[in-house]
Amino acid sequence: MKRIQIADFDRRMPPLELREMDDYYETVFVLNYDELYPSTQVRTIQLADIYVNLVITPEGTKLVSALFLKPVVVSDIVSWMQLYTISFATADASGYYTEGADEILEIVLYQGNPIVIATRGTDRLYYETEGAIEMRRESSEVIGKKPLLYLNGEAWFGVPHLEFNSSQDEIHVNGTFLFADYMDTYQGRVGFFRKADPGLPVVLLVGEAIIEVELTENPDGSRVLVIEQPYDEA
Repeated sequence: MKRIQIADFDRRMPPLELREMDDYYETVFVLNYDELYPSTQVRTIQLADIYVNLVITPEGTKLVSALFLKPVVVSDIVSWMQLYTISFATADASGYYTEGADEILEIVLYQGNPIVIATRGTDRLYYETEGAIEMRRESSEVIGKKPLLYLNGEAWFGVPHLEFNSSQDEIHVNGTFLFADYMDTYQGRVGFFRKADPGLPVVLLVGEAIIEVELTENPDGSRVLVIEQPYDEA
């Protein structure tokens, strides 16, 4: 494992360590976290085009590092860190916020706690978590593998949990209109379920081709989910 100091490339940056692994680089926010905690306490979560490592302990959850998949190069990571900042579940009496930011770009939830990417700036930005996607799967064992699906152009290596209101939302799967209450994982696949019978999915996508998912929201608050999965090649 090669260790690189980001401050060697930009003295204005905080003294963060960058580790080079076979398939990725890791920017470390908590020094020697992997020595302080067993691997069973580490959760790797996808956020936009990077991953973050969280450590889960009885005392709470903390953000310890960020992963950048190769073929990214060190100069690209330094540029990314110059432009963006990552925060995890930072809050005060007024609500959740991210410090030293200009614009919030991405919010996802893990066990109800928000993980945020924002452009760097000078402000404290408060935000709401309503509508943010709950990340119910971990990515620890999928680094370097192809994604299972793309959701609005973002690569996912697991299945996001999406809930629907059947009285107003629409679900289209490979051109077929579907009545379902939520989308979730079933044996590692994309499944659609009804709350009245959650044991088995009403539709299960079993092909090996990457799934394209587009989720849009109408002005009236209703949503439209369109899924396309090409047939597997013979």
